[in-house]
Amino acid sequence: MLFDLRGKRRRVVQVVYGLLAASFLIGFVFFGVGTGGGIGSISDLLGGGGGGGSTSTQFDDQIDSANAQLKKDPKDTAALLKLAENDWFKAKTGVEQDPTTGQITGISDDAHTDLGQSADAWANYLKFNKGAPDAGVAAEMVQVYGLLNDAAGAAKAQQIVAEQTPSQNSYGNLALYLYFAGDIAGGDAATKKALSLAPKAQRKQLQTQLNQIREQAVKAKKKQAKAQKNAQKNPSSGTTPLQSPFAAPGATP
Repeated sequence: MLFDLRGKRRRVVQVVYGLLAASFLIGFVFFGVGTGGGIGSISDLLGGGGGGGSTSTQFDDQIDSANAQLKKDPKDTAALLKLAENDWFKAKTGVEQDPTTGQITGISDDAHTDLGQSADAWANYLKFNKGAPDAGVAAEMVQVYGLLNDAAGAAKAQQIVAEQTPSQNSYGNLALYLYFAGDIAGGDAATKKALSLAPKAQRKQLQTQLNQIREQAVKAKKKQAKAQKNAQKNPSSGTTPLQSPFAAPGATP
């Protein structure tokens, strides 16, 4: 379910996403992004907020240094990791938020490019890395893929976080992303793991929330399949772009 606005990988996906968008925000607030604890506010996704590209240059030296090293050795995992992380830090400065609600209202073209470059560097890091992936950067990549609306990418990164820091929250997030990616069976397995790690007093609430998300994901998946079937019968009907769950209606993403 990738929605990447960079030209070379632009594509639109026909999908019913309204209910899932609301659940995505609920999931981020309840479970917390990436690691164990709750985040309390969607604004924490950006580490205090984005906006204003004036500070983005502070990361350019790190990015240039990593790229220079990669020219010498494209398989340098330390350089790839540094590039993934600093492209993410730079991208955050191009994300706009409502100061009152914390809701993301826009992402600049430059920020979209930086997000895509961060995801590319991370993918190459995973390709060449021989040991256990860096869970800290994986948690940051969950946020990158979230802003790119790539639920499958977020799930893959969250899987690393959950395996290295198992908790009800890390596996609850994993279930969330898997459901959004359309992997209902995988989401069910992550839900089971999250429940096993949750205190007994919290299991009922956790089960209820994840069941609601699962139910909406199943409905959306069925509607998507129906829409794709109709599109095959009537190719001229066009497609509907996948909208970012972080964006207000009419916002840039």
